[in-house]
Amino acid sequence: MLQPLVYVGRKASRKDGQARRIAILEATLAVIVQEGIRGVRHRAVAKQAQVPLASTTYYFSDIKCLISDALTYFAEKHLWMREKLEHKSWGLLSEWPAQCVQHNDKQQLIQALSDIACHYVQAKVAQTDDCIIEMAFHEEALRNPQLAVAVSRLNEAMLNSIERFLKQVGSKESASYIDAHQVLGVIKWLEYQYLVNMSAAQYDKKYLSRSWGCAWALKEKVYELKQDNMIERHFQPIVRAMITNAVG
Repeated sequence: MLQPLVYVGRKASRKDGQARRIAILEATLAVIVQEGIRGVRHRAVAKQAQVPLASTTYYFSDIKCLISDALTYFAEKHLWMREKLEHKSWGLLSEWPAQCVQHNDKQQLIQALSDIACHYVQAKVAQTDDCIIEMAFHEEALRNPQLAVAVSRLNEAMLNSIERFLKQVGSKESASYIDAHQVLGVIKWLEYQYLVNMSAAQYDKKYLSRSWGCAWALKEKVYELKQDNMIERHFQPIVRAMITNAVG
């Protein structure tokens, strides 16, 4: 079970102080999107939040404290997405005949689970800024031991949830933890690949529109169609094969 992440900065006792503290954390996330973790400085965050510099140092004595609380705040804000994925998955399983899960052909169940996983990836990558923030925290955890503990707890909670589900649909006891790592690893890889492709496309669009003008319009339409089909045509077969390997 996930040990709850705790805020390490100074707490606010009054409503106006709580609002200002949240504004500072929101500003920290905005700075991370624009400049990465390395751009998080008291002065930069205060400017983004439009608060006095003294407010950021009052609530957060050092940058590591500010970054740690920004992760906790971010995790709390996005817990609903993980819970929605869990609810959909368990809901599907509860509707499935037990004998089908245990004995008979599982192809329809595997397809349904693949659809849920791919829809989850689509929903996440639609929030590009949030994905950038999440990946920035993971990268910074390599340098920040305090942050690494928090990131590890979040990952472990997701792994435990996936493992419990895979056991229910047939993953062997001895392999379920490994299977859970594979599922989570593939999901994160798909998110990263999608975002990289989108970023590359934005660069191409900017360069080509500047060089070729309206000639880009036709290519843009083709690219939008390609992006719409990316998960369905390229990612879903990977997810399906992974789930088949885990529960087949």
